[in-house]
Amino acid sequence: MTKQTVKELMNDIISVILGSFIYSVAVNTFTLPNLIVPGGVIGIATVIHSFTNWPVGVMSLALTLPLFLASLKVLGTKATAKILGASVIFFLMTDITAPFLPHYTDNILVAAIFGGVIGGLGLGIMVVRGITTGGTDLLAQIISHFFHALSYGMTLTAVDAVIVIVAAIVFRDMNSMLYAAITIYITGIVIDKVSNGFDSAKLLQIITEYPTELSEKIMTQMDRGVTLIKSRGAYTGKDREMVFIVVKRFEVQRLKKMVKELDPRAFIIIGDVSEVLGEGFEKKENRS
Repeated sequence: MTKQTVKELMNDIISVILGSFIYSVAVNTFTLPNLIVPGGVIGIATVIHSFTNWPVGVMSLALTLPLFLASLKVLGTKATAKILGASVIFFLMTDITAPFLPHYTDNILVAAIFGGVIGGLGLGIMVVRGITTGGTDLLAQIISHFFHALSYGMTLTAVDAVIVIVAAIVFRDMNSMLYAAITIYITGIVIDKVSNGFDSAKLLQIITEYPTELSEKIMTQMDRGVTLIKSRGAYTGKDREMVFIVVKRFEVQRLKKMVKELDPRAFIIIGDVSEVLGEGFEKKENRS
């Protein structure tokens, strides 16, 4: 491996460990003691834990394992291996830190708010590196792969909504559903702020020997539109096509890795975009 590859790998590992630890604080200190379901596989494990007292992290990992089998066919071995590694650290961190973290149960609304803020911060640190922790994130990717009409965000929201509603039925408590909705909403806002900052998007202009192959990978694996622009090298006089694409900030790392895997010599220009209107991007004035 090159020095750059090792550096990227170390940054990914540090991000997973730090993000997982921060998220474990949100779960063990705020959401779990108050039976607030934060969505995702952790939410399902929270419901089971309330009846069995089984470790939330181990249960979450066990619930995710069947998805990895499907992921092998949909995303491939390499991508699945990366997600599996992140998932093991992410879920087991919840159990490792549980004995050492305090429980806050004085005010459930405060717990819901801080659970969302701290949880969003932990997940945002990983999202900005393009890291997914499996669970319902992986399920949403698999579903949106087969049903292109359903976006990743739409699918993930629907899955989390079902989990929260089921939890409210199991607990026979509407308040638990409302507090869970607060936590999930705040988590989404914080993730967005951490991963996107104040930039609504990033513009990438990519000069590569394989523009067609790269475009196909971007459209199928990232569900992003791509424009090919005819260009000519001033020095070589050679005609070629430049890949022009706008993505959200947290998608940049994933796209850079995709480009480098296909063409290590590709030339990439990355710039900030203050506003993007169109499919896949919200209007800036509507963002929270």
